[in-house]
Amino acid sequence: MHTTVIEGVLRGRELRYAVDAVVVLAGIPGAGESTFLRRVFADSPVRVYDSAHIRERWMPVLGVLPYALWRPLVHLIYYVTLLSSMRRGQGPMVIHDCATRPWARRLIGWRARRAGVPLHLILLDVPGDVARSGQWARGRVVRAGSMETHCRRWPDVVSQAERDPGSVVPGALSAVVLSRGEANRVERVTFA
Repeated sequence: MHTTVIEGVLRGRELRYAVDAVVVLAGIPGAGESTFLRRVFADSPVRVYDSAHIRERWMPVLGVLPYALWRPLVHLIYYVTLLSSMRRGQGPMVIHDCATRPWARRLIGWRARRAGVPLHLILLDVPGDVARSGQWARGRVVRAGSMETHCRRWPDVVSQAERDPGSVVPGALSAVVLSRGEANRVERVTFA
């Protein structure tokens, strides 16, 4: 496991952060982020933001249309919701974001600075073929061109995060880079 930890602390099978921290969980589509969120935060009071939740909420209404038509609406609602929820004194928050879109990383970093909350990164680093297998297993496959873009950008994201987490998401204090196997061994993410 290659980690850069400044304030976030990795101890055995537990990651620890400040009580009001915002943690961005990132990886290319299919890397296992949603699975990690469900497993680690299933019974947790931590606020977890995943665009899949928005998609599921709108599926009964818009599911008759191809997802490509309403994907922009899902992303708009997702980012508006998480940005408006990021406030000091609201407790910890975990954000699922692929981290391959520079505009989204800057937006999250900007909002965390404005809110005055510490920001940390957990990056699930899996090869593109493993991520594609993960997509097939869950029945949601990202378009080939989009996946190629994520896979092309991802190694630079990981490399930058290892050197300087703040160069990935402005203001990020730490980055923990995990393989899928290492991520599977994490039992808890605590905020205290």
